[in-house]
Amino acid sequence: MSKGIVLVSSVMRYLSPRFGALCGILAVVVFCVLYTMAMSLDSEYTFGENYLSDLGVREGAWAFNSGLVIAGVLLVLFTLYGLAPLVGRQKRNLPSLVMTAMGGALLVAIGIFTEDCGDIHTVVSVWFFLSMWAGTILFTEVFYRTRALGRVGWVVSALVALLGIPLVALGGTPLSETISVMAILGWGFTISVAMYAKPPVRSGQ
Repeated sequence: MSKGIVLVSSVMRYLSPRFGALCGILAVVVFCVLYTMAMSLDSEYTFGENYLSDLGVREGAWAFNSGLVIAGVLLVLFTLYGLAPLVGRQKRNLPSLVMTAMGGALLVAIGIFTEDCGDIHTVVSVWFFLSMWAGTILFTEVFYRTRALGRVGWVVSALVALLGIPLVALGGTPLSETISVMAILGWGFTISVAMYAKPPVRSGQ
């Protein structure tokens, strides 16, 4: 019995980074597909000129909101089964993991509490962007310290984190929101692909 438990545990340790990485890749792909579908159904939406959430209350609402919920769930799984075993669950790595998992949960909330919900939607949207920005800042340090993905991890995280500075300065405009979303998607996809292509040994640091 004990040997079986050890075997299962060993298999999960091996599969976990790949499973988590796949969740990250799927999160980006699913969101992009459903986001594009929602845009195609909404004749009034203009990329970069409208808030993304405008799609959640019009013709393509079902596609856009579904994309948010599915991507949010996958982002949480990406954090728990990909990033966590990748960098280790030590206390100094927890803040970065918490921020990213929180971002996934908030993304689900955005898909549920649409623009029609007023202030609730605004709050969960703002906190989503802040949590993901904080996550990239924290992961810059974590990836640099652990070298879990070599140079790719901390460089990509640093670039997205730095991009957040002028975007925050611009305020909550449709353009800055769109750029922020594209940056988050780029970060998630790059990290996920790097993790899947070469699953690293879990860092003991």
